Amino acid sequence: MNLPAAAVLLLTLVSISAAQISVPFSPARTMTRQKLLEPSRLNREQRPIQPLPKPNQSPNRNSRANAKIRDVYLKNFYNKLYFAPITIGTPEQKMNVAFDTGSSITWVPSAHSPSRQLLHSISGTRKEYNYESSSTYKANGKPFELSYGAGKVLGFRSQDNVAIAGATVYNQIFGEAIIRPKMFAGSMNDGILGLGFSNIDEGEEFNVFDNMVIQGLLPAPVFSFYLNRYGTDDPDSVLTLGGTNPDYYNGDFAFANLTAPDRWQFEIDRIQLSNSKHFALRKCQAVVDTGSSLIVGPSDEVDALNKRLGAKPLQQGDRKLYTFDRHELKSLPNLEFIVNGHKLSMTSRDYAAQFPGMRIGQFYSGIVGKEFKRGETPVWSLGFSFMRTFYTQFDKGNRRIGFAKASSFIRMY
Repeated sequence: MNLPAAAVLLLTLVSISAAQISVPFSPARTMTRQKLLEPSRLNREQRPIQPLPKPNQSPNRNSRANAKIRDVYLKNFYNKLYFAPITIGTPEQKMNVAFDTGSSITWVPSAHSPSRQLLHSISGTRKEYNYESSSTYKANGKPFELSYGAGKVLGFRSQDNVAIAGATVYNQIFGEAIIRPKMFAGSMNDGILGLGFSNIDEGEEFNVFDNMVIQGLLPAPVFSFYLNRYGTDDPDSVLTLGGTNPDYYNGDFAFANLTAPDRWQFEIDRIQLSNSKHFALRKCQAVVDTGSSLIVGPSDEVDALNKRLGAKPLQQGDRKLYTFDRHELKSLPNLEFIVNGHKLSMTSRDYAAQFPGMRIGQFYSGIVGKEFKRGETPVWSLGFSFMRTFYTQFDKGNRRIGFAKASSFIRMY
């Protein structure tokens, strides 16, 4: 059976979301993100986390007087990608980056790549960092390797000033990519800025956010996301660095402590439907992941959930998707995540997905399945669809994550 273009797009998103990988910068050793998320593996290979140094432990050219909450305005590309510009070097070289809560690493394309044609963005412009054009560049040269589901990013480390949201991070270590997967050639972002936890293999110097705190640019090791549902030509979503912005959420935060030492992982008490007292998925681990567009969970649990919702299965090989008709949306129950005793409720308008190329009136379920290996602990991944519903606060200082109802946004229908 041939799938429509929209289904192919969704399958691509599923593949990227389920297979996206973050690994330490160690050429001799790669590890998938899902393996990193596995608690049983943590028990065997737990690595110490680099502590966040006090501001006076690192000489810098900034003053604590510069510490303030800063908003980064993001553009939404068809609900698949949220990105914003940063600059590197002197004079400034502008790059668009996506923000990844699953890794701590920042990398951008290098002008010294032997395969530059693969590094050009969809707009056809050539946004590549050229160290020869920067007076503040300092050589490092150590290699790095980062694996994704579609291939590897390879390159070398460099040091230069990085500016974001009106703040300059001095002497920041980052990666210059000389080889990266072809999937990046069709993306609006040139590189990645990591917002995850540093570990010994990566080194804290890669973490732009941590260095903003160290250099006195932010008042607290906290960042928060507001993601709008509907993309426009203007920035419509916000990453707040150093705290939260009450303009973008309503009510109080529901907090959960982190359950893993080096990732934004927490426990969900229960996943349930508002119209059923007899259906519930009990305690499970989850991560909030800006590298995923959808909600991804174990295939057997996702199948049971979608069947309870009345979604129609759509089989393509060994992959299974689920669809709704437009007229069904109003009668569908809420999807409820119980976190630390607090109910986080998503309506059908939040968890149903629509993509370009779909027939009129058809929606896909934004809850998709992933097969986990035997012995591997399943971890749910809550991507953009979840984050568009809940303003999300990432609190490194208190090792917790918080959710509040996102402010109203433009709806598609």
